[in-house]
Amino acid sequence: MTLSIASLADLLKTADIEFSLETNEQSSVNGAGEHHGKRRGEPLRRLKITTAPMPNADALALMAVVDAARSMQEEFLCYDKRLAYPSTDPDGSIFGSSTPVISAITDGYTISMTGFPSSYVLPGGTWLSILDDTSRYYLGQVVGTKTASSGTISSLKLSVPLPDFVDVGGAVTVIKAPAKFRLEQGVPAFLTNVGLVNASLVLSAMQTYDQ
Repeated sequence: MTLSIASLADLLKTADIEFSLETNEQSSVNGAGEHHGKRRGEPLRRLKITTAPMPNADALALMAVVDAARSMQEEFLCYDKRLAYPSTDPDGSIFGSSTPVISAITDGYTISMTGFPSSYVLPGGTWLSILDDTSRYYLGQVVGTKTASSGTISSLKLSVPLPDFVDVGGAVTVIKAPAKFRLEQGVPAFLTNVGLVNASLVLSAMQTYDQ
């Protein structure tokens, strides 16, 4: 089972967030001083969140949700709260109920899409999520600004390589664009006291492509 955005991510009122990319590469240097790199697996996001202080009762209730997710080995959807929407559509109202999909894949980083509002603008850095039909989520960022022409955005370059499961017809969103995460094993989530009556929650998680 995967916890929806509303079930956990939206409850995390973030004071600090790390959303770093683990490239999963191995590098070496040969006798001639030349560097060689090899990708050992898909690049994945590491998430660390510290919430804003909240009343102890609210913090303990949230901690219970996190503990349940760990004990039941549940994944959860989460997005980068620093940029939940494209900067040109700060509340998502222009995107509205649009349902864009991938119409073509040029290479491992480049896609075309249909179904966007007319003249919709995706600034560089916008988060973009792709969902396949087995509940796997790709998450990358837009490289360079693109504008939809008659609802179509062509040759959009992404910051992270597309995994094999991404295919034509995959559903796309740029609104609270999520990845799927699993709480890190051996790294406890915990509450830290802020004065006598408030606390903050700290948790760490790794992106997963599990179905």
